[in-house]
Amino acid sequence: MDTRIVLRHTNLGRENQVQEFPLSHFKQITIGRDPTCEIRYDADRDDLVSRQHARININKTDPPEIEITDLNSRNGTYVNKRRIASPTRLSPGDLVQFGAAGPEFQFNIDPPPAGTMRPTRMADLNPNIPPTRLPPTREEPSGPSPMGAGVGRNTVETMLAQSRKRTGGWIVVAAVCVVILIAGAALVTPKTRALILGQSGAASLVAGSTSLSPKDIAANSTDSVVYIEVGWKLIDTESGHQISQVYTPNEYSDAKGKMRAHIPQAGQISLPVFVVVGDQIEPMLTTNTEAGSHAIGGRHSGSGFVVSSDGFILTNRHVAATWNTSYHWLPDDHYGLLIQLGVDPATNQFVKRGEAPLPASRFPDRWVPLKAKFLLDGPFNADSLRDLPNRISGKNLEGRNDYLDVTFAKNRLRVPGRLSRVSDTADVAMVKVDLPQSVRKVELNDNYDRIRPGDPAIVMGYPGVSPAVYGIVTSRDPFNEGQSAHIIPDPSISVGNIARVIRGQGAPSVNEAIESPMGDTYQLTINSTGPGNSGGPVLDDQGRAVGIFFAGNGVVTFAVPIRYGTELMGINRVQQ
Repeated sequence: MDTRIVLRHTNLGRENQVQEFPLSHFKQITIGRDPTCEIRYDADRDDLVSRQHARININKTDPPEIEITDLNSRNGTYVNKRRIASPTRLSPGDLVQFGAAGPEFQFNIDPPPAGTMRPTRMADLNPNIPPTRLPPTREEPSGPSPMGAGVGRNTVETMLAQSRKRTGGWIVVAAVCVVILIAGAALVTPKTRALILGQSGAASLVAGSTSLSPKDIAANSTDSVVYIEVGWKLIDTESGHQISQVYTPNEYSDAKGKMRAHIPQAGQISLPVFVVVGDQIEPMLTTNTEAGSHAIGGRHSGSGFVVSSDGFILTNRHVAATWNTSYHWLPDDHYGLLIQLGVDPATNQFVKRGEAPLPASRFPDRWVPLKAKFLLDGPFNADSLRDLPNRISGKNLEGRNDYLDVTFAKNRLRVPGRLSRVSDTADVAMVKVDLPQSVRKVELNDNYDRIRPGDPAIVMGYPGVSPAVYGIVTSRDPFNEGQSAHIIPDPSISVGNIARVIRGQGAPSVNEAIESPMGDTYQLTINSTGPGNSGGPVLDDQGRAVGIFFAGNGVVTFAVPIRYGTELMGINRVQQ
């Protein structure tokens, strides 16, 4: 007989309903209100249950080991009336509840594993004995209790006297003293309690019960933090050709003795060519790859995190749509040739990285490919530089990902992803992967208006400084034999605090305005991560994403507020 999980629902609208799941057919069972869940609750009636609330994991050992994991649900998962914070093993007879007052079922295995003890039987209630009646209560005022309320001295003396007459012993006296202590504690107001405990102690009474440890947060979120690999290029939308930057040989002169670029100290075989457009220095771009050129594009890795059960992922714009961010020049290119159109070629000069060759201009270290202003229409000729026609009008340029692969934590198989949306205000983008099964997501907490320096911050992702672990795979395909190596990503976790909340815009008074070159940013006290972690989640002490990691300098790091991510998840009017 096939071993089955048997779930008997014990309350609310599904009371006495039974569901069975053969172990041979399932590796995991998802619970929630989402239509994709195997155990699905009513979307409207069971509103204490999250869309993806919990998951039962089946380890097909002998006997089978079965665990339940809370999926960062809003109201929590309870096993035998105790809220769980990490994967918890289930035994026959356990009661599982979703929210303290939510739907509940009893877990069993049929047939039960050998050696399993039957759960303790609950005694039947005597129907002839009515339930205990609670005394009537009156509504308590919200303010502090009056000084005369509670147990007075005369009342205590009377209680003591009656107790001595009835029992003649000190046991009842002690019991009365306990009553006095309880009554006295009830008279302590929240204000008095704060004075006794101090502000931090009072705050811990409120927040301590809901905080999760970094270990629990990592366990709950690991499956939702993904590794992203990208290869991209800039293209000409008219021809479909890839865009490149013009390079010219670094040599003394041509056969006619005309000046050619040459910088002995550069150590470069060829030099990138730049052009003055207005008061800006731009790289000279071309679709002609025959005369020495270097393609605009690249490849890199980053991080991201799942924000919907159907596979939408938030990450950085500079990870998933790199053509929208500052371009990284080749590391050996310290010099370039600068051309001014309409002037004698002899006036062309060399550009050195970090210097300003022209007034109000400098080497374009912050050049954004999608904002390019000059595309060479025709071949480049270093001997005739007076008239080089420009061909950029409208949307001539666009970026394209040749590949955008997403790998889930501790997996080796890549899932092709596609760019879905890009923010026009912040370093945020959204990616989509298509999978037939639902995926685990990170809950979001847009606390932009409430977040303060000192609040907990936990960063997860895949920094490049972490040693890589490879899985060596031997192909069993007779038409594609051999071995291949794939990185098996395992996210790191870095724990710190919000160091500073930087508001990028606002108007605190009539005559004052706020502006920051960093935009709206959270500065973090975390320096144990770096490049590669871009796009990873910044989590609060309940495991909810409050930001998206995007930059660091080895000492401090920065995150984009999560509200810029939630903007991409819907349609928001900017005009009524």
